[in-house]
Order: sequence, then structure tokens, then C-alpha cells
Amino acid sequence: MIEIRREDFCVDEIIKKMKAPKIGALSIYVGTVREFPEGVGLEFAGNDQAAEKLREIKERAINGFDVEDVVIMHRVGFLGVSENIVLVAVSSSHRESAFSACRSIIDDIKDLHKSWGKVVSK
Repeated sequence: MIEIRREDFCVDEIIKKMKAPKIGALSIYVGTVREFPEGVGLEFAGNDQAAEKLREIKERAINGFDVEDVVIMHRVGFLGVSENIVLVAVSSSHRESAFSACRSIIDDIKDLHKSWGKVVSK
């Protein structure tokens, strides 16, 4: 599942949906807005190109790692310090592939942020 949304997400709901008898590992990452001196938050504009890039990132992870499912939820609009930005959840039979896929997805999203997100100055 790929979802771009304004409202916050519930990690517990995603975990419940991803559990299954053959799943032995869920790797969950939640990225938040950190405090930084030059700004008061981050701004993400939602568009079709960003959604397509997230789909590509998901497909690369599914095809490149031994995982069952990937969920990427990304928020748009202005996000202040400590607010959730992104949720990445990966399910797999084994922890190593879940960890590896999750890290790869996070790194790819970080690269996407260079063109998608911007710091909102004070």
C-alpha cells in the first residue's frame, strides 16, 4: 500500500493489517520532523509524481528483498517539529530481509525528499 495523506497515521492499525501466519518479522520505521535552527517545520507538496516514485520504491524493495509486503505512508502539507512524516512497514518471514528492505526504502525516500520537501523558515 502506498498512501499520501494530510492527516496522521496509526502505526498499530498498519501492524494489525500486516500480520499473517507466515510473517515472522515486521520492520517499522516512523520518520518525524526534527528540530533544526533554520526552520520551524517541513513542507511536502503531494503530487502524482511523488506517488509514482513511492510506488517505484516499493516495487524495488519487493523485487530486491525476500519480503511479503511493504506499506509506505507519507504525509503532505506543513509538518511541525515532532510530527510524523513517513511510515515504512515491511513484512517478511525473516528479520534480516525485513530490516534490509526497510533501510533501503528509507534511504530511497530520503533521496526523494531532496526534490519534494522544503524547510519552512522562521
